[in-house]
Amino acid sequence: MTHQINKIDRSERKIKIEIDGVYHLFLYSRDFKKQRLNMLEEGYELSDDELSVLDKHVIERGKKRIMFLLGRQDYPKKQLQDKLLREGYIIEHVDEILQPFLEKAIINDAQLISRRISGYKTYKSRLEIQMNLQKKGFAKDDVKALIQENMTWEDELASATHLLNKKFFLKQFKMDEMTLKQKALGFLSRKGYSMDICIKAYESFYETISKT
Repeated sequence: MTHQINKIDRSERKIKIEIDGVYHLFLYSRDFKKQRLNMLEEGYELSDDELSVLDKHVIERGKKRIMFLLGRQDYPKKQLQDKLLREGYIIEHVDEILQPFLEKAIINDAQLISRRISGYKTYKSRLEIQMNLQKKGFAKDDVKALIQENMTWEDELASATHLLNKKFFLKQFKMDEMTLKQKALGFLSRKGYSMDICIKAYESFYETISKT
């Protein structure tokens, strides 16, 4: 079976190649200097073996790209998928590029979510953590389940109390009790804390400042 190269777009730094009527991959100018790729031109009929060589080249290049990215920081699976797609990889290649990293748990969303919850829970509410992690590309259901598993009601109360002490300990001297309470509860509510957490945290905070 053969596969026709319908179009080679050299208008950008990346050379985009259409095969069998659809966009299939991109190459760089330096790729065309490789002995097994220098035959590429519009109208050329690729054999299955030649197409396989192209695919393998692109997939190996994509794996090196992922290794580079993960060497700088951790990423959720979806964020890496989105990066590769934006760069011009097709979804079939993206799946093959990421597969070995997933199998070896180098990309491990659950582990990464748990670590981030552990870091956030001393100063963020459950809701704020959930919104933050979802924006970073983690799946909503995974985030909610792992917050439930890794963050207790007491953890959230402690973080809310910590925030009040940090923001209002000095400001208490500049306002009356009613104003302080309204501002403190409003502050925690905007941070995503539930009303029962807000009230309990304020009571704890007020007990502390009453002793000063």
